[in-house]
Amino acid sequence: QRLLPMLKKEAKRLNGLVQSILDLARLEREGDVLNRAETDLGELVRGLAEKFKVEFRGGDVSSPRFLVRCDPQLIEQAVSNLIGNAVRHSGSDEIIVTVACDEKMARVVVEDHGVGIPPEHAARIFERFHRVDPARASETGGAGLGLAIVRRIARLHGGDVEFSSVQPHGSRFTLSFLRK
Repeated sequence: QRLLPMLKKEAKRLNGLVQSILDLARLEREGDVLNRAETDLGELVRGLAEKFKVEFRGGDVSSPRFLVRCDPQLIEQAVSNLIGNAVRHSGSDEIIVTVACDEKMARVVVEDHGVGIPPEHAARIFERFHRVDPARASETGGAGLGLAIVRRIARLHGGDVEFSSVQPHGSRFTLSFLRK
């Protein structure tokens, strides 16, 4: 009986790991087809910001300037991964999500003012199974697959995801992809 809470927690973590591996495998299959649809990126991201209780900056999200043609489920998964990482790993209460579009590209920026990512890890954070702080794995969950999944989703949409440090401390992830 005393082990039941631990078993539930570990089963949930293992299920998450298996799901992440399956997600990445599905995204990497040759010929994987995107289910593109006209999507209001501002509304999608604002809804995620509300769900995670973080600050959203995007201006008037009902504006047509945020309409994109993408696979909304995949873009939602990518943005959720970025916001979830900031919430779980940054140690910051100040997380800001911004949406911007120009004629060609759409961008979602997730910025925190937390502990940041040490420079020696910056080049490897998008690699599968890479964790900045493996000692916290059991505490924060995850397997180091989230950012690899985000990168694959961005590239399937003709874009990428980039990391930069925020001064004096913190992290900024910019997800960009083609609007059409």
